[in-house]
Amino acid sequence: MKLSGSIQRLVVLLALVAPVACTPLPQFPFAANADLAPPRIVGLGFRGPAQLSVGFDEQCELVAESLLRGETLRETEVTVASTSVHELLFSFAPPPDPGSEHSIEAQVADPAGNNLRFVARFYGLNELLPAMIINEFTTQGSGTHPDLVEIRVLTDGNLAGSCIYEGIPGDWDERFVFPDIAVSAGDFIVVHFKPLGLPEEVDELIRPNESGGYDASPEAWDFWVPGGTGLSGNNGVLTLCENPIGGIIDGVLYSNRTSDSDDRYRGFGSTKVMERADYLVAEGAWSASGLVRPEDAVNPEDSTATRSMARSSDGSDSNHRDDWHITPTRGLTAGSENLDEIYAPD
Repeated sequence: MKLSGSIQRLVVLLALVAPVACTPLPQFPFAANADLAPPRIVGLGFRGPAQLSVGFDEQCELVAESLLRGETLRETEVTVASTSVHELLFSFAPPPDPGSEHSIEAQVADPAGNNLRFVARFYGLNELLPAMIINEFTTQGSGTHPDLVEIRVLTDGNLAGSCIYEGIPGDWDERFVFPDIAVSAGDFIVVHFKPLGLPEEVDELIRPNESGGYDASPEAWDFWVPGGTGLSGNNGVLTLCENPIGGIIDGVLYSNRTSDSDDRYRGFGSTKVMERADYLVAEGAWSASGLVRPEDAVNPEDSTATRSMARSSDGSDSNHRDDWHITPTRGLTAGSENLDEIYAPD
């Protein structure tokens, strides 16, 4: 999770940037060199789990009494220091919870009196995230086997704040943000994208055998997407991220279309899917030669509610469609090791 230098991976979303209360315009004759521009934020990141760095494009100071804390930080002490003329460092005691969204609001002013008020929404830095891969999924769900995504845990860690999307950060149809759960290498996580509203469909927070419902696994950690309506059947993108703002851990592109399916969008059928596919490739989470095409995707054509799209049982991950196969009928193994047998049409 570390970047070069001392600032770690960005986990902050700038929700609002608006100039306020700029100094009055000078009286004519006009002062050609007057500074009328407010400061701009040019960098956001964590210096460890308890310090949030906000960088600006010019010298500025925090306006007295302007700092406001979001509801989740009401019991948290927040102090602000200037580590340089272009940076403010917000320190939290205790550190913000990685499993919850937080916000701070503040106002800064440059030497000319130009002001900027901003709101930053963020998740705390989780330094204990495990390595994980998307391991198996179904998009052609039925009433008794609704759409799901299985995640395989590769190292010990904690899930707090990590997120699985149908889509990508900032452009998604469904998502689930994981709570504070300690997991071990070899664990499986099953995210149910189309819950049926059954009382036994509960998120497992203590033990992996607490949940019921269709395809719930007594050995895996089961979670249910609130209000989930299922996954796109034949054309979509799944991403697993470090937090709801970004930092891709793994991703999958699937499509039964071709470059000739339409004259626009490279055959993907919509700007949405095309741009999500481009994002996966740009982030190094999927492989394509040149511009990504539907032919670079996992083809879900022969999959069903029980013929899953799955990796090999050894979890090979080259970020390529060749990592994936369609299992035989009733080959879905949500919550346990994948089948290596490949579906063969009659």
